[in-house]
Amino acid sequence: MHPRLACAAIAALVTVALHPLVAEGHGGGLDSHGCHNNRAEGIYECHRGPLSGHSFPSKSEMLQRLNAISGGGTSSGAPAPSGFQEYDRALYSHWSDADRDCQDARQEVLISESRRPVQLSADGCDVVSGLWIDPYTGARLTDPSDLHVDHIVPLAEAHRSGAHRWSHAKRKAYANDLEDPRSLIAVSAGANMSKGADDPAHWLPENRSYRCTYVREWVAVKRRWDLSMDPAERRAADQVLTTCRNRGR
Repeated sequence: MHPRLACAAIAALVTVALHPLVAEGHGGGLDSHGCHNNRAEGIYECHRGPLSGHSFPSKSEMLQRLNAISGGGTSSGAPAPSGFQEYDRALYSHWSDADRDCQDARQEVLISESRRPVQLSADGCDVVSGLWIDPYTGARLTDPSDLHVDHIVPLAEAHRSGAHRWSHAKRKAYANDLEDPRSLIAVSAGANMSKGADDPAHWLPENRSYRCTYVREWVAVKRRWDLSMDPAERRAADQVLTTCRNRGR
């Protein structure tokens, strides 16, 4: 082989070896750290956040690495308060069926937000069709499998904003809150994946006509549950709401 071609080949191999892992299509969502369990490969890999491009034998080892690089801080990078427990989705039990009618909180939201009467499964427990307008994108959806029921203030965001101090019962109540229609909303799966656990400083709905409502509801949910807002989050919310008021919206 020509020496110059040999050098180029070696350089290409080195580049491939050192290049970080990239996000590939996979089933399931990313957690609040931008990582997910790749069952096919038997690893826990990260596509966003401070560990983007890295993989680990298990989630616990990923969390240990995250704590090491953040100096024991929270997933948001802020210093960990005394007694802080790192976020884990399993801490927030959902979806529950509080009224025991066999329709859990997710199904209840799908039923209440469908623009036409829904079709239920033979046992009456699950929604199999309906019509939903995703407020985040404006898309029309008829298959519930294309929908996520989103927590306006994501579980991970609630956790790092004060819910880490809550009892199991209060976390469950938050995760399945049907008392306030602002808490849970049916949206397209893709839009919810795009949002992740971001606050208004880092993510706003693609549908600009919904942004005023979205931020008002974000602030209302935070107040209702006595959750804190960090400076960047508060500035972003104030800017959006000031623009809304100036436009009479």
